[in-house]
Amino acid sequence: MPNLLFELGCEELPASFVRKAYEDLERLTGEGLTEARLSFESSQSLGTPRRLIIGINGIQDRQEDLQVEQRGPSLQAAFDGDGNPTKALEGFCRGQGVDPSQVERREEYVWVTKSVAGKSAMEVLQEVLPGAVQSLTFAKTMRWGGGKMRFARPIKWFLASLDGACVPFEVGGVQSGLKSRGHRFDAPAEFEAKTWDELIDGLRERNVEPDPVVREGRIREEAMMVSTGVPDLPEALVDENTFLTEWPTAHQGEFSEDYLNLPDPVLVTAMAKHERFFPVRTPSGEITNKFVSIRNSGDEATVKAGNEWVLNARFNDAQFFFEEDQRSNMDEFLAQTERMLFQDKLGTIRERADRLADLMAEFTKWCNFADCESDAKQAGLYAKADLSTGLVNELSSLQGVVGGDYARREGMPERVAGAIATQYNLKAALNLNHPLGVGLLICDQVDKLVGFLGLGLVPKGSSDPFGLRRAVTLLIEAAWGRDDLGDNYSHLLVKAHDRYANQEVSYALDKVVEIFEGRYESMMGNVRHDILDAALADRSPEIVLSPRAVKARCEALAKLAEDEKLVQTLTRPLNILSSARGKGILIPESFDSSSLKTSEGKALADAIQNTDDLKQLEKPIHDFFEATMVMDEDESVRAANLGLLAQVEQIILRTGDFSRIVQEG
Repeated sequence: MPNLLFELGCEELPASFVRKAYEDLERLTGEGLTEARLSFESSQSLGTPRRLIIGINGIQDRQEDLQVEQRGPSLQAAFDGDGNPTKALEGFCRGQGVDPSQVERREEYVWVTKSVAGKSAMEVLQEVLPGAVQSLTFAKTMRWGGGKMRFARPIKWFLASLDGACVPFEVGGVQSGLKSRGHRFDAPAEFEAKTWDELIDGLRERNVEPDPVVREGRIREEAMMVSTGVPDLPEALVDENTFLTEWPTAHQGEFSEDYLNLPDPVLVTAMAKHERFFPVRTPSGEITNKFVSIRNSGDEATVKAGNEWVLNARFNDAQFFFEEDQRSNMDEFLAQTERMLFQDKLGTIRERADRLADLMAEFTKWCNFADCESDAKQAGLYAKADLSTGLVNELSSLQGVVGGDYARREGMPERVAGAIATQYNLKAALNLNHPLGVGLLICDQVDKLVGFLGLGLVPKGSSDPFGLRRAVTLLIEAAWGRDDLGDNYSHLLVKAHDRYANQEVSYALDKVVEIFEGRYESMMGNVRHDILDAALADRSPEIVLSPRAVKARCEALAKLAEDEKLVQTLTRPLNILSSARGKGILIPESFDSSSLKTSEGKALADAIQNTDDLKQLEKPIHDFFEATMVMDEDESVRAANLGLLAQVEQIILRTGDFSRIVQEG
């Protein structure tokens, strides 16, 4: 059974695109083969910034022949009064490649059955590979030359080998072949490869390591070897360097010790985030004036000197702004935000600071954090003060972090400084146990949601310029991350709207609910759609704006849905009441137990007084329906039955609407 080797070569992809791209290419090719009725034994994929490589092993030689039935014209249209074939039948048969005598008469139509020969694996791959390439998606794409093909970066070559034979196709003006290329600068010449091993060995001989796992291991190992201290190797930064290079080589550089007086976050951000360098620390964790850089090519001494020059220049700029900032205090930074606009109709950053301070006070009441209201208000007031600092203007990714550092230098309480520092980083606020940091993040998102939605600036399609979907995502994650928070955001949303009293901001609660619903669908992909639908029930704010309650309902519903008979039983009262309401029948809010005609009705009435456990209510509900005519001719009995079911319904809906759960069969 033949094996496929496929390599897509292109200009350097952004590091964040590579892994998804080669995994998607493997998946799409496999799905294409399966849809084309070709089985295969296994698949694998690798990738670098310049190439996506997949291998499909043990592909079925050719498709099985198919017996295909095709319906033709009706019998009346196919034959004339003497039973002879009409022009319509003759035309149909010509199109199908059969003689009119071969048709079958069935179900008032003529039918033909013909054998369709299966295509070879080569023929199928000529369609599947271009389709897979054109189906790849990226966050950003581009066109090049005069073509209409869109891809993340211009495509340069295709290597497509099926057991050594080229799979011929063309995409975007690039014709497939059996040639690959080595490292762009060290070994750019083409070379032929027909098998997986030939390609992998050939690339390694030409300074390309195609396996990301090997590149990552080399980065970690070499960083430790060249470092005179302890290199800081966070997973995200290692991963980024892995997909920035094809032949990673580490070296250690250094910067002027004069810059060690800068706050640690400034040093780390400039090295790691802006230059992709790894900071080097002492064994006790203090940062040193050393760094580890990963180069992809070039003379080591030249690259090292360039890296050192760039980093010293960046630190020099940061030093200037840091020293300038030391001439002002947090009150002065806060005052300067009066000149900074948050949004044309929503006021300035300074006005927003007052809203956040008030919201943080409400947050402490919402969570019963009575002992920290003063600190919470202070954190809210100074949360955005660092937006006017020179250091944040130079390194915008340090918003909040700089404010927290400056707040500590001025002697503000640690929980105030910690809240300011972690307000943009929910994971840090949760991990470092900064409840006010979580609170500040929550109040920030709530204020943003109420303001922008109140102006009618609702996300549409894929467009969300103000990040309102992300705001709701953070609110849900925050509620899931701490169980000592209030669990319904309605209170904070109302209070946030009150703070916009001087602006023309309406209360768009329905839009908030709509975005929450959409985020649950996105964030709870492991939950069956009908279970989530049942959990959200009537889409009321009381349910939808309570993330922990939604999650708990989904878990309970998923477990209960395993019991098919239980679901059927719990669905009956919901369906009967829904039908009655649809007919305009008034459902009593209470019932007179003495009007219940059956003993099973009285037993159910007793059961709902003693438990709200749905499994314990299953038998009383089932027995009630088996013995009771709900719509009794006696008006008082009917009212009692409906009132009883209304009470049962309330208990059931505390978990969810079981009538929305889909059952097989």
